[in-house]
Amino acid sequence: MQAQASFDALACAPPPDLAPARETPVAPPPQTITPAAPAQGAQASWTRALLGENDAPALGADLRRMGTGLSLSALYGIAVGARAGGLDLLEHAVAVPLAPLAVAGLGVPALFIVLTLFDAPIDPHATLAAAARGTATTGLVLGGLAPAMALFVTTSTSTFGAAVCAGLGLIAAGILGLRAFLRALGARFQDAPDGVRAFCGFALAGFAVFATALAARMWWSVMPIFGGAL
Repeated sequence: MQAQASFDALACAPPPDLAPARETPVAPPPQTITPAAPAQGAQASWTRALLGENDAPALGADLRRMGTGLSLSALYGIAVGARAGGLDLLEHAVAVPLAPLAVAGLGVPALFIVLTLFDAPIDPHATLAAAARGTATTGLVLGGLAPAMALFVTTSTSTFGAAVCAGLGLIAAGILGLRAFLRALGARFQDAPDGVRAFCGFALAGFAVFATALAARMWWSVMPIFGGAL
């Protein structure tokens, strides 16, 4: 009887769970993707080096930057003067850089004086750096347009069409150069008090009007393709 009871107990007992115990999945540790460091000796592009957007103001670098911009502007003048050739090449090469040079030499110092009267956070080095970047931007645009301009003015059937095209190139370069100058100088006023920042905005707007009028007057008066003369 005891053996029969033991057999009945074994027969009625549930089967043992032979499945292995499941372990709770553990999430992998978070991985941090580290950007690859730039290769040693990597250099910025020539355009970025010319504009010097992230460079600290330095007198020598700013003067070189401005000189390069004026030289590239002279290339545009040579391209425009290619229509008549001869002495016009030299006259246009001298006339085109005169406008950005006049703006940088006459307008920028006056703007700096006006800003300092209202205690704007500006210094001569930063002002020169902004003027150099604006001049370099203007020259870079004009230098890039020079080959196309030379082709157009030499194949145009009318002097008026060549003059209009030359004027459009000057306008585009002037706008981009003025924009680069205002951005570089305006970044200095981000943390200024509200009153100072508002006045600086008005001063920069007035300078933009003055620079546009001065550059247009200079180009119109001295470039032979517009009827002017040095």
